[in-house]
Amino acid sequence: MSELGPLYHNYLFFNVHNQQIPGSYAPNQIAKSQIITAYIAYALADSKKSSKSVSFAELFCADGYYAMIARSLGCAPCYGIDNNRDFHFTYAPLIAEKLGLSQIHFINRDIESALTENTWDIVANVGGLYHTEDPVRILQASYNAAHRYLIVQTVVSLANTSSDYFESPAPGWTWGSRHSRTSFDAIIRGLFGDQIVLQHFNELIGNSRLEDRGNVCYLIKKHTD
Repeated sequence: MSELGPLYHNYLFFNVHNQQIPGSYAPNQIAKSQIITAYIAYALADSKKSSKSVSFAELFCADGYYAMIARSLGCAPCYGIDNNRDFHFTYAPLIAEKLGLSQIHFINRDIESALTENTWDIVANVGGLYHTEDPVRILQASYNAAHRYLIVQTVVSLANTSSDYFESPAPGWTWGSRHSRTSFDAIIRGLFGDQIVLQHFNELIGNSRLEDRGNVCYLIKKHTD
């Protein structure tokens, strides 16, 4: 994939060596990818107990890395959805084609509008909540769009530990938002309670500011009748 130039993600998972954008991209992928990949594998394995096919959607997908991970693990069909604000999305279909992945589709669209019209077995809301001004609304819509599992990953501030901290725009930005680790956890527990199967916290070591350094991940299993 050298002809595509430096990409958002490193694709060694697929035994492909590619250039990655320098700076925070590589260390932050290391912090997030093993957790998210494990959550996808868990959700898929459990869903396969009752269904031969398991659909997957990655929200705020950038270059579609986790949609491709899900497809390679056995989810189908898979979707990557992004508004292409930062132009990483442009490369998603090209990368999938070069990796030989079928039954994977990329949708250039606003996340909220996509969530009102579609549902999937597994929804991964990873990497985009902190870009929004109302993450709680997006969280609830993501949950409503998931039949079986919701995977959540987002940035939280380590500069503030208050249990009710929320700031929008995000500190130092003109857009987005920030929660603290404890305030975001309180929201997740308030919304989803005993549906939380797994959760992890670590640091995005590629980010120098404390406001951008916390990383929280949750695997949520929906109650079914």
